[in-house]
Amino acid sequence: MKKQSTTIASIVILIIIAIFALLNTATVVVNLFGAQVKMPLVLLIFICLLIGAIIIYLLSFSNHLKTNKQLKELQSSRVSKDELKKYQKKIDQLQKENTQLKQQLKSKTTVEKPQDSSTN
Repeated sequence: MKKQSTTIASIVILIIIAIFALLNTATVVVNLFGAQVKMPLVLLIFICLLIGAIIIYLLSFSNHLKTNKQLKELQSSRVSKDELKKYQKKIDQLQKENTQLKQQLKSKTTVEKPQDSSTN
């Protein structure tokens, strides 16, 4: 649907430009860096539109290249499923070790507390 509306809007804009160009058929003098060129206004309008379209294309193309480069960098820095499984196993192992150490610490503190209370 979005593509259709874009196409319709483009056609309407082109029709408006064509009507504007046909209404302006007089010959004009254009100064190009010191050189004077006589050409129909219609041709001048179309040349300016073409130059503008090329500039917009080049700007969007450079933006597209930059986005593709960022996408490739992100994809290359992704962690594979095997690496992810390996890291998950390591996390699980460390969590078990952490739980064991907490239990050992807790058992040591409970053993030491009665001794501390008897000395007071």
